[in-house]
Amino acid sequence: MADSRKALIEGIAKLFNSPDHADVKIYIGEHELPAHSVVLASQSQFFQTALTGNFKEGKAKQFHFKEGSAHAHWRVFEHMYTGNYSKEPAQALDAPDDDELLKDVRVYATAEFFMLDEVKSMALKRFRETIKHFRFSELLVDCIREVYASTTQPKDGLRSAAADIAHAYRSTLWERKAFQDLVYEGGDFAVALMGRCINK
Repeated sequence: MADSRKALIEGIAKLFNSPDHADVKIYIGEHELPAHSVVLASQSQFFQTALTGNFKEGKAKQFHFKEGSAHAHWRVFEHMYTGNYSKEPAQALDAPDDDELLKDVRVYATAEFFMLDEVKSMALKRFRETIKHFRFSELLVDCIREVYASTTQPKDGLRSAAADIAHAYRSTLWERKAFQDLVYEGGDFAVALMGRCINK
């Protein structure tokens, strides 16, 4: 039984970006990614609804994704087939890859759109590890901005991770005008940071 399950998982993984038995066309920007409705619908509530409901895209079995990160979309589809995603840029895409600090942020946001909790969990775990190495980077403030712009729930895991690292290194970060400006703007991040300062 274990061998059969392993063979099934490996077989599905091999179908990623393969035209074999493909019955769906995914367009990431201008790139066509062959896909399989049985895989998409079994992994994502978004695709299950789109492929079985009265939707134009579902009936045509063609989906176009021009907004957002092309590489984040690629990584999300890769995870649907393989249970994992690579940090390396997809060679099939012409678009430049995301900055290292933003890769998992954008995978998380894309996975949320497709209602993929397992992908979100992996992206969050990787983001928590990655952000530790960028705690003094000039990119951190822009990353925090994007985290809060791409999520809506106050207790979202991605938001918590960003607020945690900002709180842990607030003294050093406060020396930067960009970070001060971010706090002065108010909003959900400032509230989250203040809450951590009060409850430390």
